[in-house]
Amino acid sequence: MVNLRKPMALANWKMAMTVTESISFAEAFRTAVGDLVHAVDIVLCPPYTALYPLCQVLGKTPIAIGAQDFCAESGKSHTGQISAPLLAEAGCKWVMVGHWEVRRRTGEDDRTLNRKVHAALQAGLSPILLLGEAVSEKCGLEEALAARMPGLLAQCEVQDMVEAAMIYEPEWTIGGMEPPPPDYITEGCGLIRHWTARACGKEAAEGVRIIYGGSVAPENAERLLASSEVDGLGAGRKGRDPAAFAQIVKLIARVKRGVG
Repeated sequence: MVNLRKPMALANWKMAMTVTESISFAEAFRTAVGDLVHAVDIVLCPPYTALYPLCQVLGKTPIAIGAQDFCAESGKSHTGQISAPLLAEAGCKWVMVGHWEVRRRTGEDDRTLNRKVHAALQAGLSPILLLGEAVSEKCGLEEALAARMPGLLAQCEVQDMVEAAMIYEPEWTIGGMEPPPPDYITEGCGLIRHWTARACGKEAAEGVRIIYGGSVAPENAERLLASSEVDGLGAGRKGRDPAAFAQIVKLIARVKRGVG
């Protein structure tokens, strides 16, 4: 079957980038990436303070804005939190769910993350679900995903998966200097697609974008993209550098679309 999934590039800025820096990035990045914004779905995930300003600056471009996290609780009595409807009203299109750093800090379990997936979809946001093996898990990758994914994807339908995206990121790659070997990443993304098919059906598995994140840089991007299982890349440190992130997007477009 021909892979018709549009490739994806994500930049997670974490707790970096002021509003001024974010707007400067947007201006430089738009120039650097050029027409490739039409070949690759590009998502920038800035800190909360920069969400609305970036949505205003990039609102008429194909570059989408996503949030790094949110609260799935309903109602208004949750001091210090931000809801999916508030993110959507600010102009966000995407929201990350289940980043390892958030899970460590909050102790969120798979049931909570499943609630977040559904809360995001209900608000009109596309969830970006982060998956991978934890440092503490002694079992293999296949066993880890087999235990996790049915709960994470409970009650998700085909259209939910087509609107969503997934990132394969082993916990131990966060903050590292080198990603795993390409064969290891291929196995991880392939197993995520396999378990998506088990949980939601073959059509859902064929439609969902699965990208790799963790120690991504222009120097390693091309070999990380070699597998048909990998639909794009997510960058942290290099995602805050407009020239480096533009180069990553160009490599995604070249490898996955034959353009650029």
